[in-house]
Amino acid sequence: MVAVRMRTGWEWLLLATLALSTIGDEISLITLMFRTAGDQTHFAVPMLLIAQLVPGLLAIPFIGRLVDRRDAGKLLAMTALAQATIIAWMAWHPDLSSTIGAASILSVLFAISGTASFALIPVLAAGLGMTLPRANAVLEFVRSFGMLAGPIAGGALVAWGGTTNALLIDAASFALLAVVMQASGLRRPVEAEEDTGDRTLLSEYLPVLSDRRITVMIGCLTLEVYATAIADVAFVFLVTVSLAAGPIAFGLLTACWAGGMMAGATWSGTLAMPRPAPVAFASAVVMGGTMLAIGVAGLAMPLGLVLVGTAFAVGGAANSLHNVAVRTMLQQEAPAGSHGKVAAIYSAGTSTAGILGYMTGGFFTPNHAVSAYVFGGTLGVFAGLMGWLLFALSKPKPA
Repeated sequence: MVAVRMRTGWEWLLLATLALSTIGDEISLITLMFRTAGDQTHFAVPMLLIAQLVPGLLAIPFIGRLVDRRDAGKLLAMTALAQATIIAWMAWHPDLSSTIGAASILSVLFAISGTASFALIPVLAAGLGMTLPRANAVLEFVRSFGMLAGPIAGGALVAWGGTTNALLIDAASFALLAVVMQASGLRRPVEAEEDTGDRTLLSEYLPVLSDRRITVMIGCLTLEVYATAIADVAFVFLVTVSLAAGPIAFGLLTACWAGGMMAGATWSGTLAMPRPAPVAFASAVVMGGTMLAIGVAGLAMPLGLVLVGTAFAVGGAANSLHNVAVRTMLQQEAPAGSHGKVAAIYSAGTSTAGILGYMTGGFFTPNHAVSAYVFGGTLGVFAGLMGWLLFALSKPKPA
């Protein structure tokens, strides 16, 4: 990798713009859900969810190679501009076929922007004069804020001006990101000799896959994502059936998780984290433990909103700490020229685990949400403990 440049004074403006685009991600999700739910076509919403996930998942191996062969800064700027264009087009084409087709394109674009962002974090950390864990923590806080503010903003925008205006405002946020990204000068150029077009896709990924520490980290923590996804499916039924509560309780518990994530991101920014792997596995155990605590308590006595809310806040904080530690470990362990491929492997693993977890969670609904939390929590604790044991036994790959 060659030396990178970033224009002085643009770092925090870029972070603020990234926060807006993160909120935009949530706005588009909420808006499209509202629009699709209003369609009378059977399975319209599942079709949308599949379109938003599967194309990006299928393309992610090629995206990882693309990010490592091209300037990730320029890729992120161009992708943001393409996202703005597609979302603006969707605003004026509300029919189901247009929505599903455009959502499929957005799925690939979001996969590109996510992988490019992962590769740019070390560059942004240098520009901000931060350690890598602190930079990851700042971006995790931005993401958590977007998850909290985005659904609120999306719902308000749809109620105020309809789905068309909400999507146009969302498109504007991505256009702004493209402009600021280009103007900031944030770049991650690749040396010409790294562009070896005659190599097969598998041969390019083999050096990363042969690093046992990376594969142990990704494999075990993919199992953690699977466990969490099971609980995600059961969440609404935990509220409506186990707690016998309604939308207000649902919103409060969601806010507890998001608030915990923001607190966890803030705390993780204060940690030096010279060895991020133990932090990643320990926080995975805590996440699993909070799910297990909810499940065991629910089997023993009637659940209370305070108990579940407290567990959600702790779990959310552990989730942010976990995300920061995982990204930091993978960025430190892999060579800079392989960050795109590492991000692609992790994204493919977690996305697949999420799909399988959603399918598994369906077997527990609607009347066995508590059992879903027991099963998911036990699996989460096991993934964290087993992951740390296997990681501790794995020797670092020779330089």
